[in-house]
Amino acid sequence: MKKAGIALALGAAAGAGIYAFHEGIFHALIERDFTIPPAIAKVITQDDGSSEDEKKRIEKENLRWLTEYGYETYTMINDRGQTLHGYLMRPEKESKVYVFGSHGYRSNGKGEWCHYAKHYVEELGYNIFFVDHQAAGESEGRYIGFSSYESKDAIRWLSFMNKEFGSDIQIFLHGISMGSATVMLMTGSGQLPENVKFTVADCGFTSAYDEFACKLDALHLPEASLSFLNAINRRKAGYDLKKDTNALEAVKKAKIPMLFIHGGKDDFVPTYMAYQLHEACGSKYKDILIVPEADHARSYYFGKKDYDAKLDEFISKFID
Repeated sequence: MKKAGIALALGAAAGAGIYAFHEGIFHALIERDFTIPPAIAKVITQDDGSSEDEKKRIEKENLRWLTEYGYETYTMINDRGQTLHGYLMRPEKESKVYVFGSHGYRSNGKGEWCHYAKHYVEELGYNIFFVDHQAAGESEGRYIGFSSYESKDAIRWLSFMNKEFGSDIQIFLHGISMGSATVMLMTGSGQLPENVKFTVADCGFTSAYDEFACKLDALHLPEASLSFLNAINRRKAGYDLKKDTNALEAVKKAKIPMLFIHGGKDDFVPTYMAYQLHEACGSKYKDILIVPEADHARSYYFGKKDYDAKLDEFISKFID
C-alpha cells in the first residue's frame, strides 16, 4: 500500500508539473503582457536577429511619417465589454474607398499599417481604417484571440464604419499574418456587408492549431503538448485553437475575390499554407503572389513593386 501511495503521489506530481509547463507555454503565447523568452522566440521564429536593427529603423521612420500625417481615433465596445480603438487616415481629396487593416500577432494598428498606409493614402488617395485588436495597442483585453475574437470584432467595426462614414462607401479588407487569418475568417463568415469588395490575405496561417503544430519539432515537444495547450486555452481564453481559428475552412465559403500573398522564405508561417489556402478558396476570382526572397510579413519590403501592382490590379477590377 505504501508503494502504491508513493506511485500515486509521484504520478500526481508529474501531472502537475506537465500542466504547469504547458500553462507557461500558454501564457507565453496567448497572454498580452507576457514577454516571450529570447531563446524560445528565436526557435519559434527561426530568426537569427541579423535583420532586427533594419526592421526597427524602417518601422521608426514609417511611424514618424504616420504620426506627422495624422489620424483620427475612434472607439467601440465589443460583445465582451472591452473598449477597442480604431484609427482613420484620410487622403487630401475626399474618397469613398476605405481599406480595413487588420494587424498581426503581438503587433498593433499603427506599428503594422505605417508600412502600407502611404501607398493607400498618398499614392492611391484612399482612406485606411486600421484597428488595435483585443489585447493589442490601446485596446483592452488580456488574451490574444489568434483571429477568433478579432474576426468577430472586425465585423462589428465594419458595421461601425458604414454607420459613421456612410453606407455608400466601398471597403476592402487587408490583413497581415494573424490579421490575415482574421480577414479570412471574416470573408467566410457570411456576415460581410455588401459593400466589402475583396480581401487581401498576406502571410496568413491555415489555423492557429496548424501554426503551433509546425513549431513542435523546433521546440522538441511531443504532439500531445498541443492538446494540453488547446485545453488550457479553451478554459482560460475561451476559444478553441483548431475550430475557432480555421481559416482554411473559412475561405472555402468565400464569395468575394481574394488575393493571397506570402513570402517564399517564410519560416514562421510556412509558405505552403498560402498554396493550401489559395487552392481551397471558393471565390470565383482569386489570385496568389509569392515573393521569393521575403521572410515572414516582409513581402511588401522585398517585393513592393509586385505587391503594389497586384493590389492595384484588384482595385481596378473590383473598386468602382
